[in-house]
Amino acid sequence: MDIETFLLERNQTRYENDVELNLTESGIHACTINDIIAPAEAAALLNLPLGYGYTDGTPELKARIAAWYPTATQANIAVTHGASEANLISILSTLTTQDEVLFVLPNFLQVSGLAKSFGIEVNTFALSPDRRWQPDLDALAEAVTPRTRMIALVNPNNPTGIVHTPQTMSGIVEIAARTGAYLLADEIYRGAEIDRPETPTYFGHYERVIVTSSLSKAFANPGLRLGWMVAPPGVIAEAMRRQDYTSIGTSCISQALAEKIMEPAKREQLLQRTRTILSRNIKLLDAWMEAQRKRFSWVRPEAGGMAFLRYHLPMSSQALSTRLREEESLFVVAGSWFGLENHIRLGLGVETEQLAEALERLARFAARHCA
Repeated sequence: MDIETFLLERNQTRYENDVELNLTESGIHACTINDIIAPAEAAALLNLPLGYGYTDGTPELKARIAAWYPTATQANIAVTHGASEANLISILSTLTTQDEVLFVLPNFLQVSGLAKSFGIEVNTFALSPDRRWQPDLDALAEAVTPRTRMIALVNPNNPTGIVHTPQTMSGIVEIAARTGAYLLADEIYRGAEIDRPETPTYFGHYERVIVTSSLSKAFANPGLRLGWMVAPPGVIAEAMRRQDYTSIGTSCISQALAEKIMEPAKREQLLQRTRTILSRNIKLLDAWMEAQRKRFSWVRPEAGGMAFLRYHLPMSSQALSTRLREEESLFVVAGSWFGLENHIRLGLGVETEQLAEALERLARFAARHCA
């Protein structure tokens, strides 16, 4: 089986630990175990047997995840090894080589790369900053074909940080329902809003919605490698059959900590920490963008730990990322790694002092290379 290189992940693995400032992450400055559990609870964790436990997730964990999705029950939940496995087994559970995926760009390219490697046709649909990254619903409807079995999107969007309006959500659901296509909604940034209410979930709007998410981004716990699917019970059952061939299950330690994280009061506490960091850092970026408006432009993000900037410099985004890393020891994501040139993605979830230094270096680089 051939598979295209996942440029975002491959480049992060190669370089993110070799630079002074890494802005390629779209999550939030990571929590510690002390942020999640009290000392007495930590003592109990020391006595946790390191067996397989519930390979499909403890009943309490599934119940707490389900509680974050109106109308969901434990039967709608599959606990996975991060959102990456959730996306993988979603594809394996619903698509064949006779099907087509309508993939919205710019986007995290995992689903597209996996589908192609499995021999599934991928039809792309481009968003535009002229519409503030909201899809043209008429054009989206025209892009659907009789073979379209899945529409795949991210909301809040990665890399733009834009949240679908209620009109966009209802329109996309109607388009999917018209052909009976699954709607795969990666909602990993739900809960990481910037000065706005929590993003509504797509789950419950249509009987063929599949939501994937994890503790990595909004919850700032990527090291737990714990995610989930929220889907119809039949899809969950098929996904679990596939998981028997992938990770088998998730770590009992990760599940124990995830149970605490998804307890409603703790969940809100951690998400408030995320929103506080983002609200503080976006003010810094607002001022920087005003000062740099001749070299950079944007649609201001509404959620997620990132900003997607259009730059006005004479080089490709891949070259910009490479040269910035080599000249300033600052690592940013090339827009081409999301399927869109002349843009870069900056992570906003780092400590404020790091972001300030990174922006100073980016400004210096831009001034040096401005045409």
